[in-house]
Amino acid sequence: MKSSGTNNIEVRVFSVGENTGITGFCCADHAVRFFERQYPLAEGMTYNSYVIDDEKLTVVDTVDASVEKTWRESLDRFLRGKRSPDYLIVQHLEPDHSAAIGNFMKDFPECRLVCTAKAAQMLPQFAAGISPERIVAVREDDTLDTGCRQLTFLMAPMVHWPEVMVMYDPMSSTLFSADAFGTFGTALALQGASGELSGATLVSDWRGEARRYYANICGKYGAQVQALLKKVSALDIARLCPLHGPVIHLSEFNPVPLYDRWSNWEPEDNGCVIFVSSLHGGTLAAAYELETMLAAQGVETRVFDMMGADLAEAVSQAFANKGLVFMSPTYDGAMMPAMRGLLSRLQSKGLRGRVVGVVENGSWAPVAGRLMTEELQRMKDMEIVEPKVTVRTRLTDESRQALEALAENLAGRL
Repeated sequence: MKSSGTNNIEVRVFSVGENTGITGFCCADHAVRFFERQYPLAEGMTYNSYVIDDEKLTVVDTVDASVEKTWRESLDRFLRGKRSPDYLIVQHLEPDHSAAIGNFMKDFPECRLVCTAKAAQMLPQFAAGISPERIVAVREDDTLDTGCRQLTFLMAPMVHWPEVMVMYDPMSSTLFSADAFGTFGTALALQGASGELSGATLVSDWRGEARRYYANICGKYGAQVQALLKKVSALDIARLCPLHGPVIHLSEFNPVPLYDRWSNWEPEDNGCVIFVSSLHGGTLAAAYELETMLAAQGVETRVFDMMGADLAEAVSQAFANKGLVFMSPTYDGAMMPAMRGLLSRLQSKGLRGRVVGVVENGSWAPVAGRLMTEELQRMKDMEIVEPKVTVRTRLTDESRQALEALAENLAGRL
């Protein structure tokens, strides 16, 4: 493993697996604080590129503009004394993977670019001036002969852009999975690139950020993810090489069952998350009482306060849990903006099949409960559990009894 870069940007060059002939370039941007300018990042983001060393030298994907300079410096050092790249495989054209294509193709004029036909159509938007004669457009099950390998391409439209493909190397049993199986953050990827990532650490630490990534980036496209999982199920896969996060060796950790569950919108467990927006604390106090009531019924529960919260994490928690409760006061004749934003985001990600409760608060004309219910009814297979609870500013004996009834009924369904 070799490492280079600055305080904020670094690239670690590593062997993807013993005798695979595949080298990884894990490019970490420690300074970026939002992915796609909307998803918070506590520790930055990684962008992965790979080189397959065969009779034909093949580079798999480029990287984001923020790490392009350091990536190219590392790649050029790696290539010193070797022949120039024969192929650049482009699995996905999103700018965090395509920013370096233009300069790369200019600097290696004999290199050919391999992508889907849809990507070839879209390519001028991301890297102008590449001659069509240099582009190889591939289709489902097409192969690329690089010498000792027959790289096989599988189309993966809308996972999560229309031009996406993944690539399988049967010689090393490696699936290059594009954005699938990626994560936010840098820690796991850098540990993996350093050879310090154990299977036990992957099992314990991968799921949270991977789910947050999946639910927010790919969550809407569960049907398309299912189609891809069906295609790759017939392959002998030893490792997954995603474009973000760590390389995953399936002998240590297999994330495919989790992807199967997430892409079917199936919860991981029967816990309950209480999403609450509160103006002056009365609704939040009721949320904590409901948490205690559910815990007494044996339901693992957490309160998620929407004030200043990470919306991406809220979506992730909704994907993870079977039970969801939405609590909001009436504000300007509507629900709280944070609650409206959450419900809108869950709709856009296709969330379905949950057991839900609704609690509203209103000092004189509560309408938030009705509005939240209407939003939930726009989603598929959402079981709304009675009673809908109305709190008048703060809990009374009557509203506390209604909350108890809701807790009991939710527990019965969970």
